Amino acid sequence: MARFLKNGVVFFMLTILFTAPGKAATKFDITGQVRARTEYDDKYNVFYDNIAKSYSLLRTRLAVNALIEENTSVYIQLQDSRTFGSYTFDNKPASGELNNGKNVDLHQAYIKIDRLWTDNLGFKAGRFEQNFGNERVFGAVGWNNVGRSWEGAQFGYDLNNINFTGFVLKKLEKNASDGNRDFDIGGVYTQIRTLNLDLFAFYEFDANVTRVAGVRDLKRWNAGAYYYRSCCQFDFELNGVYQFGKKAAIHENGFDELDIAAFMFTFEAGFKFEGNAKARIAAGIDYTSGDDENDDKVKAYDNLYYTAHKFQGYMDYFTSSSATGLVDIMLRGKMEPFHKWSIKGDFHYFTSAVDYRNYLYEMTKDIGAEIDLTVSTTSVDGVIIDFGGGLFLPTESYAHRENPDPGLWFFTSLTANF
Repeated sequence: MARFLKNGVVFFMLTILFTAPGKAATKFDITGQVRARTEYDDKYNVFYDNIAKSYSLLRTRLAVNALIEENTSVYIQLQDSRTFGSYTFDNKPASGELNNGKNVDLHQAYIKIDRLWTDNLGFKAGRFEQNFGNERVFGAVGWNNVGRSWEGAQFGYDLNNINFTGFVLKKLEKNASDGNRDFDIGGVYTQIRTLNLDLFAFYEFDANVTRVAGVRDLKRWNAGAYYYRSCCQFDFELNGVYQFGKKAAIHENGFDELDIAAFMFTFEAGFKFEGNAKARIAAGIDYTSGDDENDDKVKAYDNLYYTAHKFQGYMDYFTSSSATGLVDIMLRGKMEPFHKWSIKGDFHYFTSAVDYRNYLYEMTKDIGAEIDLTVSTTSVDGVIIDFGGGLFLPTESYAHRENPDPGLWFFTSLTANF
């Protein structure tokens, strides 16, 4: 019933938007996307004998942007995300039957004000995607069939060479009758355009109490920077974040509130060749800290809200945070051998940041290597065609078995934007 009401409200909002009399100055812009992707997944035979699976995904987005008086706009984006042949919300087949999936959701809906009482000050509130820098900290995860959206507000103050974005996000609202148990995030992201440098800091407060009586689950600060620079044929990209604060956690003496001292840094340097092929080669490292076994601090970096698929391999083995941290040394290349065709290839060598105990009870940092290849083309008018795959070569220590099989993954996708 709740799902029916929610979708009914969304439809009602769109009906009002298109049919209600408005001012002549209001301008409407309609955009959308349909993306179909098929995947062959044999990743987890690395760890145990299993049967490979294949499946197809469909994501449909339709958005309306209404510009009001050249100052205020309303943006509404609906989304349907499904797996071919999946079930409806009431466990009935959604394909080839007379069943209503009721799968449409509100991906984004916000009010944006360009000038809030004074020049340079803007405001946005509602449900929206939040992307900062190269999405290593905050990203919308466009590869995912759903994608990430936030509910909250943003304030923007632009001083030409410096732009400030303040944000307040509601990650979880519990409406608890016995006090605050919500999860809130607030911070500031600053872009210094003359230096190609972004500086940011934000605070995460999970007021819930689950581990230690009277101790909040999380009180964490995240402070960091993002830098990008290109000069001649070279380019450089750098990310760094330090995490500190308090976290309710388990340690050798039981439950307690532990200090957080974790960090992440990434660095990539690239070189672009002259010529029509637009070839580029690059090398880099992505490092996240890990926990020592006998330490009373939380030293494992939390990957936060990043666009995981862009980093640490396309096969997505390492999208979540790890207690042992991760070191990813990478080589990558890209070129356009033909008009409207591009090829990308990545090589990743993975180890843990701190030792872990393998299946032989030996301490090691070994994980493995991954090779990814992607081919993209816009040679068919109106559609983007992508296909590629990955090969993961694990060590015995990481797979926890002798002579592990490699992990395999392939995909092909069609994307039409309008």
